Amino acid sequence: MQDTVIKWLLDGDVSIQYLTHTTLLDSEASVVESLQKRIEREGYGKKLLSCQTETGHWGLWYYQPKWTSTHYTLYALRQLGIHPGVEACRQMVKRTFDECMLSCGGMNLAKSTMPSDIAIDGMFLDYAAYFCWEEERIETLVAYLLTQKKPQGGYSWNYDSPIGDPHTTICVIEGFLSYLEQGIQNHTQLVRQAVQDAITFIIDHNLFWDDDKRYQKLTYPHYYHYDILRFLVAASRFNYTCDKHIRNALQWLKNKEKDGFWELEYVHPGAVHLMYEQKRERSRFITYKARSVLQTYG
Repeated sequence: MQDTVIKWLLDGDVSIQYLTHTTLLDSEASVVESLQKRIEREGYGKKLLSCQTETGHWGLWYYQPKWTSTHYTLYALRQLGIHPGVEACRQMVKRTFDECMLSCGGMNLAKSTMPSDIAIDGMFLDYAAYFCWEEERIETLVAYLLTQKKPQGGYSWNYDSPIGDPHTTICVIEGFLSYLEQGIQNHTQLVRQAVQDAITFIIDHNLFWDDDKRYQKLTYPHYYHYDILRFLVAASRFNYTCDKHIRNALQWLKNKEKDGFWELEYVHPGAVHLMYEQKRERSRFITYKARSVLQTYG
């Protein structure tokens, strides 16, 4: 018997159905595959794909304007779990490598000459490894990111900073996790250690709990922004040990539950292709993530 919350999730967008069957249910592969292939033809996935222009870009360019750009749209499609073989996504990932990769191995998605932003590099790695796992330049990007680790294990957009920041660090963690989950081999041990060190860096800073009130808000989409639930999802994907900091965060998450559901508490401002859900209402994305984290940590 499926519980009420699972039934509610399965009444949502096909992407939520796919994610629920993939993570929360022990579903047959044929069911999962069928749902994933539907994402590009229905609902949120179809809407995002339809916003691609004749230039091949979403928005105006790789990072312009912010949330409707090619970068953030490809990132959003990856979060929805769209099939990695969708050609529109694969072509733009390869084109991004062609047009934006710097000699150092990082990415410059701006129209002006500037160094790479490590947070954006991490996000790009996340969807590049997902859509174009066979692309050799992924290894170049990973090798570059490995050189950018700060002494305490974190990462920062600020090359001159001696320590990392939570936003950049979580973006790099997720990029490395996507790399590991695709089974790409060349830097596996170094990347696993880098993820371990980066998660430990956030743990050692008490999850940056009191640094910004928004970190404790249940948010979707999160874009490049750090928050506690986003960290818990990353830690659970890595099967990081459930220490006292994670236990406290899990209790915080449980305290936000309302009759088995979680609400969307915050949406980062800015123009978007679509509004997935409304603030202060039950959120399928947040509920799915919360259930998956709690399921992982028992």
